[in-house]
Parts: sequence; C-alpha cells; structure tokens
Amino acid sequence: MIKVQSFIKLCGQGVTFSIVLRPLRYTLIAQRRSFQMSLATLFLLLLSPCHLLAISCNFETVCSEWKQDNANLKWKQASGHEPPLLHNGANYDHTLNGKGRYLFVSTSANSGDQRERYISILQTATSANQCFSFWYHMYGPDVGTLSLKVQQGQSEELLWTRTGTHGNQWRRGFQTIPPQNQHFQLIFEAIPGGTMGDISIDDLSVVGGACEAEGMCSFEANSCQYTSTGMQRWQRLSGGNSTNRPTTDHTTETTQGHVMFADTSIAVLPIGEAMLLVSPLHEPEDSGVCLQFWLQTAGDSPGTLTIYVEGEREQREKVWSSSMVPDLTWSLIRVNIHIAHSWKFIFEAIGGGARMSYIAIDDVTVDHKECPDIGSCDFERDPCGWKNVLNPKLDSKDWDWNSGQTPSYFKGPEVDHTKGTSQGHYLFVDTKALNVDDTAWLLSEDFPVTKGSCLKFCYRINISKQLVHGVLKLFRYESHQEHVIWEAKGSQSTEWQAVNITVESSVRFQVGFKAVKSNNEEVGYIAIDDVIYLPGTNCQGVRTDGAHSDSSHIAVIAVGVMTILTVMGFLIVGIIYWLRKRRIQGNSGGPNGQLGFDNLSYRNRS
Repeated sequence: MIKVQSFIKLCGQGVTFSIVLRPLRYTLIAQRRSFQMSLATLFLLLLSPCHLLAISCNFETVCSEWKQDNANLKWKQASGHEPPLLHNGANYDHTLNGKGRYLFVSTSANSGDQRERYISILQTATSANQCFSFWYHMYGPDVGTLSLKVQQGQSEELLWTRTGTHGNQWRRGFQTIPPQNQHFQLIFEAIPGGTMGDISIDDLSVVGGACEAEGMCSFEANSCQYTSTGMQRWQRLSGGNSTNRPTTDHTTETTQGHVMFADTSIAVLPIGEAMLLVSPLHEPEDSGVCLQFWLQTAGDSPGTLTIYVEGEREQREKVWSSSMVPDLTWSLIRVNIHIAHSWKFIFEAIGGGARMSYIAIDDVTVDHKECPDIGSCDFERDPCGWKNVLNPKLDSKDWDWNSGQTPSYFKGPEVDHTKGTSQGHYLFVDTKALNVDDTAWLLSEDFPVTKGSCLKFCYRINISKQLVHGVLKLFRYESHQEHVIWEAKGSQSTEWQAVNITVESSVRFQVGFKAVKSNNEEVGYIAIDDVIYLPGTNCQGVRTDGAHSDSSHIAVIAVGVMTILTVMGFLIVGIIYWLRKRRIQGNSGGPNGQLGFDNLSYRNRS
C-alpha cells in the first residue's frame, strides 16, 4: 500500500491558499491494479482551486474532512453487501462499480422529519466560482429528499435538491459554488421518506470554474442560471393562495414548491409586449435534444408562449409557439431541437390583454435524444412522461426503475420486454415493500378528449400466491375521480403479457397503473414495460377522433370538384355549339351565303 502526503502553499492576487492533501491510498484489486484514484484524477485535483480541494472524497477510507452534526450517526460508510444494510443503501458503489464503498443514510429507525446532516470542514472565503460534483443514489419505494446547502454563520442557502426515487442507478449531481465573502461550510442534508429506500452519495470532487448547464431544473433550489431582464421579468416563486399564481408546483405538488412564473395580466404586461426567460449555454449534440417542460396557464387570455433557439451568432430560430388557453392542470410540452453548435433556448411570453392571467413553467429538462410520443415509453432511459404520485392521500409507495442485471434489494423481472435481456429496463413494484392495503400509483401525462384511443402495454406478475384480487389495475383518472378499466385478477404470469385497451373520455384525463397488496401472503413483483398510446385510433385500428370532420371535409371537396367539372362540361359544349354555328352561317346563311338549315343534330340513316 502506497501513501502520498503533500502540503502545498500557493499565493495569487494577494490571497494565500493552503491545502493539506490527506493520504491517498492506492490498493491493488483483483490483480487488475485498479487505483482508488488514478494519477490523472490526482493531477486534476492538484490543479483544482485549493480551498475546496480537501473536501474531495471517494469514501474508500475515512473522510476526516466531513463530520456529522448530531449523535445519532445516521450517515454510514458501507459497500452495500452487508445484509443488515441491504435495503438502506445502494447494492454497489460508484467509484469501483460494486467493489468499493460509499456513504448512505440509515433509515432503519427513521423518526419522521429527522434531518440527517453531513458537514464539511470550514472553508476559507473564495473569490471565484467553483464546481462541486458528486454522485447520488436514491432508490426504493419510499425515498425522501437529499439537498446540498452552503452555510455562512447561522445563514444557510439551498443550492441543490432532489426528492423521491431516481431508479437503481448512480446519477451525477453538481452545483456551482459561487464566491463566498467569508468562511463557509457545505452540507448534505437527507430527510428519509421511510424505511424502504436509500439515500447514498459517493465520489465528491471539486473542479475549478463554474459547472456546465444542468440538464434538469425543478427551480426548487434556485433558477439554475436562467435569467430574465427588462422592465417585466419572469419570477421564481412558490405556490400559495394567491388568485393569480399556481396553487402547487409540479415537482413537489405542494404549495412550498417553486416554478418560473410570467404574470401576463394587462396591468403588468400590456398586450403584445414580451417577457423573456433565457437558459444557460448548452453544448451541441449531433443527435439532437428533447426539450421538455410542464406548463400551466390561467386567465381569459393568458397570451402566447414562444420558444426560440439562439446560436453562437445570436441568431434566433423559432422552434415552438402556441396561443395559450386557460389550463389549471400541469401539461407536458416536448420540443425536438437540432443544432450543431452551442446554444441557448428562450421562453418568450407575450401579453394577451387579460385582466388577470399568467404563464408558469416547471421541471425543464434537456435530454440528448428524440422526444418520445405522447404517453409512450420503453423505459430504457427514464420513465418519460410517467410519474409517481406524491400526494399521500392517493398512494403511499412508488414504482421504481431497474434492469435485471443491476444488483438490487428489491426484486423484479430478470429480463425486460423491450430488449428481452437483463440489460433492458422496466418499471416495477416489489410487493414486500408494500403493507396490506398499500397502493403505488403511476400516472401518465394529460391526454386530450377522445372517442377512442388505444393504450398498449406489457405486464409481468410473479406472486407467490394465486391471485384472488387484482394486484395490478389500469384506471382512467379524470376530474379527480378514478375509473378502473382493466385489472390482472385471478391469474399470474412469469412471462411478459401484452394488453390492448381502448380508452374513451369526454374530458381531459390521465391514465394510471396501480399496484395493490390485499394480504401479507402476496410476495413477489409487478412490472410494466413498453407502453404505447395511439391518440385518436382505437385498438381495432379505426380512426375515431376527427373521423366525422374528415369525412365531411372530403365530401365538401368532392362536391366542389363535381361542380367545377359540370360547369366546365357545359362551357365546352357551349363553345363547340357556337363555333359550329359560326361555320355553318358562313357557308349557307346571311348576305354572303345560301339559305339552309343549321344541321347540328341530324344523323344520316344511310
């Protein structure tokens, strides 16, 4: 085992920085000589801003630069293989892909809203942006909230936050630490949701300069570097009882959640005037990107929302625009963008002249792929527009995202339906995580009114007991009412089964899957995959929505064509008659011709 210890002092611009690099231990693993920290990583750390360097940690050894702030010692280091901890932490670390260690919050004796805090050593004041990067794992049917904060004295500022399950996968989190005018500390704060889910972190590191633009912004911690300038501006605000703002946000579904808000009331934004919200700079992608956000509007005439893409030469291209109508539900909007250079996107709200109105957006994501069709998802990258319900009045547990090859305490199918392999992904519920009468809801995005649209999906159920009650139900959710339209009842299947259901609704609605546990003997899993929604076409392939209007339109066109052809026929006959009459008159009538008949219709019998 090799130990390296360094003490470095740097001076620059009148400021002295000191770093103490803790011993870096390189360990030979499985005869592969896999280093806990590569020389390239070490070189990068040496070049990093020194006042945050000491808090980098991969948890392969004890991190003395971080501490807990209470005696409960809920933050623990583990490898994920210890049986008592399997359902509290990830089953594999991020650094060494299952052979190393990470830090997690133990939820075995969770006490409700107990905040478990992990605090860095005191940091010196800084004069430049620094990017703090880490990896997090939030997985299970009952996960709470993980936040990153900065503390100066008694003052705390929220920098980054995530809530609920994010699937059985390590995901990168990062946040720019802005210049601090005095000593400060960074804090990881976890609020566990229950005892069946984990909150884990790994590979904390610091890189000089500001972080790149975030691919997802919920506006819960801050504005994610979105900017708005001018006399009238977009605002980041939380919900409430005000008559002219969203009651709840989309992310948390609470009055405490935040959105980006444009007040388009005529007293604030006169008719025709614009209010701009500009994103940070994004890097180019050859394959294109999918811009996705959730939208809510209110007022008799909320105005117009337009999205522009602005390239390197500040040339703007309109990629989406719509005149808003009042809609107090959160609706999902997707826009495909193809651009070969660095770019920004701009939300432009234009006043519509209403006395009281607004346009609000939330949960903006930029994903490097083509946008999926409405309601459809193969779950290979993420759950698309499908979302776990956060309202405790409706459900108590979450559906989760996993693949058969990824180590997991919660069990699902060995293979998915899309690929038919252990690498493919699906959504599932492990019934051992449910108590009797517990339910887990999964809701789609909003669908428009339909006279018949086909919903296709595949499901797989493996329960130890023959089913008596429906453990998986499909329902239509409209006007806050649940209408069950299908259920897997009285049978089970260890193979993927396909279902086609025609859905009808006279109002806007959502479709939901509900996993139910009716007794303690139901042990196993429920899984779904490859959901496809065909708007306006039923499961027999018949076009339903707009069929009457299309037929009428075709009939009108047909009548018009027939009328034109008839008129043209009469016109041609008239011209022929006139020309022949002129020829006959020239040969046999009038002062220059002989008397005779206009023999236009005579036919010689011989």
